[in-house]
Amino acid sequence: MLWNRSFLMFFPEHAEAMVVGEPYVLNLRRFYEQRLSAEELPRIERYIEEGVARHRAQQRPFAFEHRGRRLIAASLPIAGVGRIRIWRHDEGASPLDAAASAAIRQLSLPGVDGTALFDHVADGVMVSDAQDRIVWVNQPFAKMYGIGHRDAAAGLTFEDVYRSAWCGFEATGPQLFESGLAVLAENMRFAGAPFEVPLPNLRWTRVVEQRGPDDTRFFVHVDITVLKRQQASLRVAERRARESEALLRRKSALLETTLERMVQGIMMVNADGIVEVCNDRLLQLLDLPRELMASRPPFADVVAYQWAHDEFSRTADVLLPMMRSDAIIETRLSYDRERPDGRVIEVSVVPIEGGGVVRTYTDITERKRAEERIRHLARHDGLTALVNREVFLEHLAGAAESSARTGDGFAVHYLDIDEFKPVNDRCGHAIGDKVLALAAGRMNLAVGPAGIVGRMGGDEFAILQHRVDEAATAVELARRVVLALREPYDVEAHRLQLDASLGIAIHPMAGVDADVLIRNADIAMYEAKKERRAGASGIRVFGSATGSSVSR
Repeated sequence: MLWNRSFLMFFPEHAEAMVVGEPYVLNLRRFYEQRLSAEELPRIERYIEEGVARHRAQQRPFAFEHRGRRLIAASLPIAGVGRIRIWRHDEGASPLDAAASAAIRQLSLPGVDGTALFDHVADGVMVSDAQDRIVWVNQPFAKMYGIGHRDAAAGLTFEDVYRSAWCGFEATGPQLFESGLAVLAENMRFAGAPFEVPLPNLRWTRVVEQRGPDDTRFFVHVDITVLKRQQASLRVAERRARESEALLRRKSALLETTLERMVQGIMMVNADGIVEVCNDRLLQLLDLPRELMASRPPFADVVAYQWAHDEFSRTADVLLPMMRSDAIIETRLSYDRERPDGRVIEVSVVPIEGGGVVRTYTDITERKRAEERIRHLARHDGLTALVNREVFLEHLAGAAESSARTGDGFAVHYLDIDEFKPVNDRCGHAIGDKVLALAAGRMNLAVGPAGIVGRMGGDEFAILQHRVDEAATAVELARRVVLALREPYDVEAHRLQLDASLGIAIHPMAGVDADVLIRNADIAMYEAKKERRAGASGIRVFGSATGSSVSR
């Protein structure tokens, strides 16, 4: 706000630069830009922060060197204005300094070692000379900074002692160590300004200095670890309180918005089992009457209404005991249930701290249908809707395992549609695909419940026929399939005729392993194809003598 000529005499770096209303931070920045060495300049922001803190908390004068002068800085708060800071040139010891020095000398009483008295105080005491070299410390100081014997501190600087205290601990708190060094380096310049530095193992000490008339410096080191922990706990508690209050406001706003816009139905039940909140979407999803839900009913009444209206008629049996209970479930869970109209509802239950639950209801009918379609596509051929090769082989392996236990026989048919490539060449693949789909339907109809038809790839198919004890049973089914395939196909403007070759492998005569059976049925199919060209029926049982294919 204002300054005088003496201020600019002490601090010429501000001449022609200061303006009314500039922040104190800018004032400090000019001060430190002139004062700090090149090595210290990277830490200028920390020095500025410490300077602002000193300005706000100063309660007693402190001394420092600047431009060859020793200056004494005092600060006085003025209500409604701020602070007035006063600097004066220190040309010698003040009466107060002399009095303090005399008081210390008087500690040496007859028969009493004056320095020994300081070993019985709780705080550390350090005395250094004009060159900042330690000349004496008390035993609490030595213990505080981990010095084996206090005589070991003689001749060191306080920075040496501080570094020694951190030796071996730097990695546990590198930022604390570096910040402590910076605070120490800055504040040792200001005689009388208290400062705090961190020590290993989350300890803290507060350092207060008094300078004597001969530039002897007296330091008191107070362990403020407990105070720091209390302050930290208080800050955490205050932060948590603010966060809790903010969270409560956000949750309230979020709940209101959610109830208005969410696509799920929601019901909040308190610890007494009363439905406190529900939205319109819940009424729509569960067909609940508005009058009932607006009356803040007990959750038990809602469940009773649902039972009375057959809400759980299509619910899975495993869930029914839970549906019969009218108690609120106070554990986190999620389950799906089918409504009487066929829609599938996902119900999620989330406990509320302090008692009660939030229940959400989501219509997942379309998702379930999509999942079913995906599962179907993963296991079926997209063109013919028959099971694909992988699924057919699963069924075949299952039949082999079952037969090993029960002794029931079965047969594997491997079928190839003969001369199908010319159909694609003459009519195009679109027509060919439709013909294949029709052929697959005829095979499925001919086989019926007696087995499973699968598309193995291209124009090759396979049939797993259950309960086959003799070759004649398998041959009879093969004939029905081939005859069905020979019927004409009318597709768009085309009338097409097909034929097929079919090989049969009967378990266990043609093998007991699924891979062996499918391979032997394939071999028999190729034999049947060759024999069909010679006028045979195109059906061959694996293991039958050459030339003994089934007659037409």
